[in-house]
Amino acid sequence: MFRRLSGAGSVLPVIALTVASCQLFAGLACRGATPEVRGVWLTTTNEDHIRTGVNTAAVVTQLRNIGLNTVYVEAWKNGYTNFPSQTLQALIGAADRNPLLGGSRDLVQETLTQAHRNGMSYYAWFEYGAIAQYIGAGGSPSNPLAVYMKNRGWLLQNQAGQYADGTNGGFAYMNIAVPEVRQFLVDLTLEAVSRYDLDGVQFDDHMTWPVNFGFDATTISLYTAQTGNRAPTSSGDAQFSQWRQQQVTDFAAQLYSAVKTARPDLEFSVSPSITPFSTTNYNANWPQWESAGLFDEFAVQLYRSNISSFNSIVNAQVSPFEPDDIEKLVFGLSINGLTTTPWSDLRQMIERSRSVGAGGHSLWYSGGLLANYATELSEFYDVPENGQAANPRFVADHRPPPAVAVVDAPGEWTVEVATPGRFRVVVRSGSSPIWREYAVVQLAEGERQLSVPGASEVELLVDHRSETTFFGDFDGNGQIDGADFLGWQRGFGSTVTAGTHGDFNHDSRVDGADLPYWRLNLGLIVSPPSAIPYAVAEPSSTRLAGIVAIAASVTFFVRGLDRQ
Repeated sequence: MFRRLSGAGSVLPVIALTVASCQLFAGLACRGATPEVRGVWLTTTNEDHIRTGVNTAAVVTQLRNIGLNTVYVEAWKNGYTNFPSQTLQALIGAADRNPLLGGSRDLVQETLTQAHRNGMSYYAWFEYGAIAQYIGAGGSPSNPLAVYMKNRGWLLQNQAGQYADGTNGGFAYMNIAVPEVRQFLVDLTLEAVSRYDLDGVQFDDHMTWPVNFGFDATTISLYTAQTGNRAPTSSGDAQFSQWRQQQVTDFAAQLYSAVKTARPDLEFSVSPSITPFSTTNYNANWPQWESAGLFDEFAVQLYRSNISSFNSIVNAQVSPFEPDDIEKLVFGLSINGLTTTPWSDLRQMIERSRSVGAGGHSLWYSGGLLANYATELSEFYDVPENGQAANPRFVADHRPPPAVAVVDAPGEWTVEVATPGRFRVVVRSGSSPIWREYAVVQLAEGERQLSVPGASEVELLVDHRSETTFFGDFDGNGQIDGADFLGWQRGFGSTVTAGTHGDFNHDSRVDGADLPYWRLNLGLIVSPPSAIPYAVAEPSSTRLAGIVAIAASVTFFVRGLDRQ
């Protein structure tokens, strides 16, 4: 699929890497552990496991060493994204990321890189789903997104006119019967799907419609117009409940279809509350979704603190699945409740997931896991003896160990490529513990050299994305050349739609961080070419030589970015 332009070698940096053995991951797929999802949720709430980035590397490594193979990491919370979002910024006219986490951090990129460095599967967890903000019972919407939705009548209200009460957890929900709200959430999700080398996305039990809500003017107008029924007088109205459930299901189908169309290889997980509670209290009839073939994984929240109460709800969660679909079910287990679950009970819960044939288990959340069960789970999984369990959703060695580069001279690195393919160049700079994506490259087998100024460590991670603009081919003509550089130059300093006008790293900004994606792939031919989003005249050979010189002069500017 890829080849180099003849004669281009004189202007190409030579690139290299070494693929390490599975022993680097404490027995990854080397021994006989039965494949199963061994997941854990990572949140910015409470313990600083990922909140500042200081502890992310150590926490993810510890989770992997214990025997976990999958992380569901917070990407959407309380009206803010944990990644650059032009969709959100354009909608609300304000910052997309929570100021408490740092206005420019890309937490998704940080955590994604650490997960893949440790051979773990990574799901971007859109925790808040249709929620715009936590406001507490009787509270008022105040963040930019919630205010935007309120001003347009797109927030749900109860019969008292409140945006939140004790029955919906104190959350202000957006109205997913409104087409604009649906499209916003679809576009927000697709931003992450198209930009990052994710293994999956997950929506929580907040892709729902609380039972006591829907008495706002917008909902009543939509309901009466679409059904011909009178306005409901109670939340228990059967026809009103059926209509709301259908709205949730329609949105679920729209979102699932959009994600699978954009990335057919991506796993789409949902984590609903148990049935029938999910249907009767939140109008989310997930057994119907399973019957309709929606979603690839159901991480149902079987949150109970003792084995007796847990066993009383298991059968109802298993019964919606046919025998050949039962692996879609993952047991969501809470280890952070008001009452600590005894280890013997937690072990039995995990073993019950295995006995019914479920795809695995996931633990809510990393705080309780590392504080209370690290030793017990390490002994239970016994990675030194059994090896790491593969996630059954993916082929073996889906996330192989990183190829570690060796420094030759300041800014120059050598690595050995054992298997040709596409790789993310990830780097760490100075004393910072945070790794980030520097570029995406297509490499042939053999020893290569890579020019990465300002880096303290350089590694290569296998990349499963197919979008060619990550190589620097933003004009979509099938080759990375001077025209792409001119497009970058023309768009420099602007905010754009991700992946266009020289935005090679898809962060919706055209800046110095984009240049390595072009520089490291100059001369690459991509076949077949993608659709052309933007046209730039092809430069002459004389001008191309000048462009190469200009690119070299930009190295100093990029080096400064490397240290940020």
